[in-house]
Amino acid sequence: MIFTIEIFNEKGIRLLQELENLQIIRLIKQEFFVAEKQKKPKKTFSAISLDTRGFKFNRDEANER
Repeated sequence: MIFTIEIFNEKGIRLLQELENLQIIRLIKQEFFVAEKQKKPKKTFSAISLDTRGFKFNRDEANER
């Protein structure tokens, strides 16, 4: 049987390597999945900060617009 799994941390990798050492499973690294994940663009986050001290919201003025 062939399964595809996603490993979330280093503990999962070590567990699978131990199972392979005990000859319970065989790990086959597929470069296809690694290359596919590397192609995704890195997400960036930009933020701004506004000083709103002294600002008073006027609902009637906003509704006129």
